[in-house]
Amino acid sequence: MVDIATRVWNHKWKIDPIVRSLIDTDFYKLLMCQSVFRNHPETRVTFSLINRTESVHLAEIVDEGELREQLDHIRSLTLSRGESTWLRGNTFYGKRQMFRPDFMAWFENLSLPPYDLERRDGQFKLTFEGAWPEVMLWEIPALSVLMELRSRAVTKDFGQFELEVLYARAMTRTWEKVETLRDLEELAIADFGTRRRHSFLWQDWCVQAMTEGLGSAFVGT
Repeated sequence: MVDIATRVWNHKWKIDPIVRSLIDTDFYKLLMCQSVFRNHPETRVTFSLINRTESVHLAEIVDEGELREQLDHIRSLTLSRGESTWLRGNTFYGKRQMFRPDFMAWFENLSLPPYDLERRDGQFKLTFEGAWPEVMLWEIPALSVLMELRSRAVTKDFGQFELEVLYARAMTRTWEKVETLRDLEELAIADFGTRRRHSFLWQDWCVQAMTEGLGSAFVGT
């Protein structure tokens, strides 16, 4: 298991990717994308991301260069052979081959379209334009990047021991919630935290904790 506190404290990497895969997203987003691909593949759309909490000036907290670096990294991602095989051959919710061959052929060759980034009144405005199936896949990774860069900025001056205590307390509180939840009869719970997660590593820890603590009651992401 990754030592999250040490990883956060250690800043030796040139870039520590926030989004590591095009399927680092909510599962329903892939199902929606397939539906749009089948029914409206050529429809042009514009998607904009703005911070609705105007009192939090993200452009004054998050470094624009780091934000662009992370977004550019996402644009370099393509589906790996292993990811493609997993999507093509797996059974989801009792159904095999949920993703059709034509959609998978398109997805395997996809790189996300360009973005436009502006600073306005202490906020970032991110805009994406293009074919609907392509643009819609920007939503969750773009939000994940902004949220994690904010978390990194907030904790960048924390010492190693301070971070260890912070994550130890967070793990304890999370496990207490797991213990409370598993006493509920007929529980079925899924994780929808990707777009607002503190970090990739923290979400991964929480998913592993729920998998172990809740068993079959944890139905996925």
